Order: sequence, then structure tokens, then C-alpha cells
Amino acid sequence: DSLMNRKIIKTAFILNVSKHYIQVVESQYVPKTCQCPQAKIRIKGPFSDFKVTPKGPNCLQDEIIVIRQKNYNHVCLSTEGRQGKRLLKCWQSTQKDGKDSKKCIHRQDQKPRRRNRKHVKSRKVTS
Repeated sequence: DSLMNRKIIKTAFILNVSKHYIQVVESQYVPKTCQCPQAKIRIKGPFSDFKVTPKGPNCLQDEIIVIRQKNYNHVCLSTEGRQGKRLLKCWQSTQKDGKDSKKCIHRQDQKPRRRNRKHVKSRKVTS
């Protein structure tokens, strides 16, 4: 009788541990493919935040997902364009230095803008 009780207790313990393990594994989200099948070279307008997913076994390229300030849409930014390269480089340096990556957003805003000037041909003055 005590041998039977030990087997029941052992089986119940194994089932309980297995159940806990399955719950832990199910709760972790790991993307199986890249999150950005298509990415834009440039994103116009301000953005409130961004997320960088470094390349790994599930995706062979770094990915930048930008959150637009106007409508909170998530937009993929290409790491090949000038804006994406600048943002990725800034993000990497903040990760290395342990700083807040939001400073990279403000750096994007501070880019000096060129003024569109109309070229007016000078007229020759004849008297």
C-alpha cells in the first residue's frame, strides 16, 4: 500500500513540474521570422519611440521599429538608409554606455534644415 502511495505521489509531482514548465515556455514570445518584411528608407515626421531588434537566429538583419508620434503607428525603418544607419549607430552607443536610447530620437529632431531659396537671376541694368 505504501509503495502504491509513493508511485502516486511521484507521478503527481512529475505532472505538476511538467505543467509548470509548459506554462513558462508558452508565456515567452519568440518571433520565428523577421518582424519587418518591408521597411521604409525614410520616415517623415516626429516619432515618439523606437525599438531595435538585433540580428539573431530568427532574423539575419537588425530591425528598427519606429512609433510615430502623430498616430502611434509602428513603422519599420530600413537599416540601409541614412536615417536608419544614424539611429542604429546611436542606439548601439547608448547600449554600450548604458544611457537612455530616447536621446537618439531628439538627435534626429536637431538636424539642421536647409532653406529652399529661389534663385533669382540678376538683371543687367542698362541706361
